[in-house]
Amino acid sequence: MTETNISNSSSVIEISNGSAKLSRDLLDSCIHCGLCLPACPTYLATGREMESPRGRIYLLSKWQEEGGELAPRAIEHLESCLGCLGCQTACPSGVKYEAILDQARPHLAGRRNWLTRQIMRFSFSQLLPYYGRLKILGSLLRLVQTLKLDSFVAKLPFVASGPPILRKIADFQMFTPRVAKHVPLPKKSWKAGAKIGSAKLFSGCVMDVFYNHVNHAALRLMVRQGTVVEVPAQTCCGALAFHAGELDIATNLAKQNIDLFAASEDKIVVTSAGCGAMLKHYGDLLEGDLVYKERAHLFSQRVQDISENLALGTFPAMTGTSQTHMVNSHMVYHAACHLAHAQGVRVQPQELLTSVAATTGAHLCDLPEAEHCCGSAGIYNLLNTALSLKVLDRKMNFIEESGADVVVTSNPGCLLQLEAGVKARGLNVKVKHLAEALDDVFTT
Repeated sequence: MTETNISNSSSVIEISNGSAKLSRDLLDSCIHCGLCLPACPTYLATGREMESPRGRIYLLSKWQEEGGELAPRAIEHLESCLGCLGCQTACPSGVKYEAILDQARPHLAGRRNWLTRQIMRFSFSQLLPYYGRLKILGSLLRLVQTLKLDSFVAKLPFVASGPPILRKIADFQMFTPRVAKHVPLPKKSWKAGAKIGSAKLFSGCVMDVFYNHVNHAALRLMVRQGTVVEVPAQTCCGALAFHAGELDIATNLAKQNIDLFAASEDKIVVTSAGCGAMLKHYGDLLEGDLVYKERAHLFSQRVQDISENLALGTFPAMTGTSQTHMVNSHMVYHAACHLAHAQGVRVQPQELLTSVAATTGAHLCDLPEAEHCCGSAGIYNLLNTALSLKVLDRKMNFIEESGADVVVTSNPGCLLQLEAGVKARGLNVKVKHLAEALDDVFTT
């Protein structure tokens, strides 16, 4: 028997023996107007009502009314949701789709294929939280890529046209970036005369293994503006576990991070939009925990995206000679879902990139549907590869039509997905994290 209670905006779901009790108020707040449809990437990719927020809310309402087990087809439609929250931003009625989705996730996890779920739980609890194990994994992956074993295996006939479990090898190879040599972040960094204050850098797990150079760029930017930066002991934020419905793992990781960052009240700066959204969600996640409730809310209030930290008026004016390597470059900005929709951080990245363009002679171009999901959504691209690629295809069409040679974003999942799209189309386009684009200003 599965019993789950999730407190979120005074709405509770209880799941027992497959039956569901969802908040009627949450479900009834949707008036089925359809204004969310143009903001839903899966609906745009398929044209199917049940692949839309409205359709998914209908399925959950029907489940709540009838009880019993969710039909396999209904589970498929719910699992196909990216969780991008574009619908929540677009909704004129203020439907809390995130709360509805959060409440349904534990049940969906319980209905997942046993082997798939065990692999996921092992990764979330025994791999991602352990820095040493991740470093070993990163080193092994780098060796495999250097020897080109990943490309060789992915192209083998019995893999490319084999059963789904083998085809996932090809999918993994597609969505894996080139892993550079890992350079550990210094525990503490500052420059003479530093006067802005101090901050803690949350390096992340996936971010630090695959995009270690981004964390170094962020650290340089913060030190350059006069901040004393420390990288304390930390663990995985728990976002992947939470989005997969594995609340026990996510809750445990949240408590560990709260304890690990308890020694100071410094701001906690994050380079991964997904991590940032999760860290800011700790207060809601632990709302029902008498021991951690208050501490969780205080922790979440300290969290800042790197763009929020640098946009507080302390980032040094970027003046002087334009950088020749950036002159006439055409940049577009893809707003990561967990930054724009989940955190509401929109203005700061745009302002910083506008400064880059004004300083370097680069051009910041408009990207249609810039806030639409690219199809990554954590590990969605591995679990729902076909639909993920359809969503990516629409995004890549707009990028290609824009004439951009640089795409800037703020999340490792987006970087992975967009790099895969660029590679598949053979485009001469660089995909960069916002911190990289800003750090480039000071590179000669």
